[in-house]
Amino acid sequence: MPISPWDCSVSLPSPDGRLTAVIKNAVEIGMGAPTRGRLALSNRMSLEDCNPSMAWSEDSQLLAVPQWHYDPKPGPGGARPVQRLAIISPGRRQVRYAPGTYRILELHAFAGGVVRGVDSPAYAPRPFEVDVSRIEWE
Repeated sequence: MPISPWDCSVSLPSPDGRLTAVIKNAVEIGMGAPTRGRLALSNRMSLEDCNPSMAWSEDSQLLAVPQWHYDPKPGPGGARPVQRLAIISPGRRQVRYAPGTYRILELHAFAGGVVRGVDSPAYAPRPFEVDVSRIEWE
């Protein structure tokens, strides 16, 4: 079952049980909006402004997590928050980003090197998938 983008706290162990990804006391980015908080991994890595709807790869090597940031090309109302998909490699202690931005991600699965889910689950949902093999690691 996917983790809701509106959840305030989550503790998600990796499939092999060696690591845990935790977000505690996430806050809404706006009234009634999805949440953001500090992601803390049990290996002492952390990442700010993450959404709790995350997913581990089936081999426990990568964690996919939506992260809020501000659109560099603001619209008429000014800068607005959007999400990008962060891919974390705890073994390398690195974070990389998938191309593109999203409205609100709800991650459903991370298998076969592909992250799947829905963008904007509450309004005009669109399925999405990202092949993480397109992300370069140094």
